[in-house]
Amino acid sequence: MIKKADIILAVALIIVGLAMSYILSFGQATGQQLIVSCDGEKFGSYSLFEDKEIIIDRDGHINKVTIKNGVVSMSFSDCHGQDCVHQGEISLSGETIICLPNKVVLEISGGDTKYDTLSK
Repeated sequence: MIKKADIILAVALIIVGLAMSYILSFGQATGQQLIVSCDGEKFGSYSLFEDKEIIIDRDGHINKVTIKNGVVSMSFSDCHGQDCVHQGEISLSGETIICLPNKVVLEISGGDTKYDTLSK
């Protein structure tokens, strides 16, 4: 049986977790370049200061990456779950978008950062 104290504790822990996420996101610098890796190997490096669309066609799988106004998004993927597409935009140093089924990793680098990576 769930007691009132259990619910209050759960809500308090959720609020503290969200607050810490928000606080830790400060201090991250805007990145300068995008590093794309496919199956653990470097596919390419691209400046965030130049708008561009990158098509990654490997092993029968297609991913489309969009760089626009200094932010990066996975605009298309033929993977089943589409988690990488729904993750949204990234622009801070250390942020990543990962498409596990297609083995594609997008990582923002450059700029000063306090942390190795950030996840949403």
